[in-house]
Amino acid sequence: MAIAKYFNTTNADVEYFFHSETHPKIMRYGENPHQQGVFYGDYDKLFEKLNGKELSYNNLVDVDAAVQLIAEFPKDNDTVFAIIKHTNVCGVGGRSTTADAWATALAGDPESAFGGVLVTNGTIDEATANAINEIFFEVLIAPAFDEAALTILKSKKNRILLQLKELPQVKVQFKSVLNGVLQQAVDEGSYTEWKEEGGRTATAEEKADLEFANIICKHLKSNAIALVKNKQLVGKGAGQTSRVDAVRHSLEKAKQFGFDLNGAVLASDAFFPFNDSVQIAHSAGIAAFIQPGGSIRDKDSIDYCKENNLAMVLTGMRHFKH
Repeated sequence: MAIAKYFNTTNADVEYFFHSETHPKIMRYGENPHQQGVFYGDYDKLFEKLNGKELSYNNLVDVDAAVQLIAEFPKDNDTVFAIIKHTNVCGVGGRSTTADAWATALAGDPESAFGGVLVTNGTIDEATANAINEIFFEVLIAPAFDEAALTILKSKKNRILLQLKELPQVKVQFKSVLNGVLQQAVDEGSYTEWKEEGGRTATAEEKADLEFANIICKHLKSNAIALVKNKQLVGKGAGQTSRVDAVRHSLEKAKQFGFDLNGAVLASDAFFPFNDSVQIAHSAGIAAFIQPGGSIRDKDSIDYCKENNLAMVLTGMRHFKH
């Protein structure tokens, strides 16, 4: 409670993190071996660890990113599988079965998947376990595992298997900066409005992919671009210093793994300051876009879409992630 007292607040979320009964967990080290690391919290409330070594500092950071993402996809429709690498999403697939969702996610970027953190909202069955068992990964998170699947996955003793019991209910985030701490509300929601501003209305298939892409883009580091086709992440640009560079990078990733972008959609975490990003994406086959809007030059991108019969949705909700 020392930190809560420092901020002179009784905020329940602060108490969740720094309750007097929570004992700090000393990590082997922080992000790198020369850095000390400590975890204040109780992840046993959220997970049952079924196999593997102790979670490291970096594991916990990636597990947090994975759980935040999968919380966006309640299990009432498609099964979603995602692969997280250094807190960025590198593969996502939404399909009717867990095995198909895994195959779809992996195909999006099989190179980056190596050593990643895997998460799904579906049950890990024997077929899925056999497929996953073929690659090296650090952590697998799922709400349920079949016994046959556990037998397969436990074949490697250090592989961390976490059964998700409940989602975190934290509503605020903290970050240490300079000689203090920043606090903010978590980024909840995907869009506040759905304004069709392009040259045509998005088709039903495009709308489903635009919604899917917008969620994924929210979980990529800014500047962020997500390319989606048939509920599969086929290209992404994350952490770039300009939006147009993020677009170029997403297109290169799609090209690297042989995806046909005709019929794909593009999501941007923030507005397009110029229409160059839309032009470049369109030349690669993208015909539908989703972005928050808010630029003094929104009209440039909107006019380009109108002139070329492209769909563009404005959401009114930015998703910067630094």
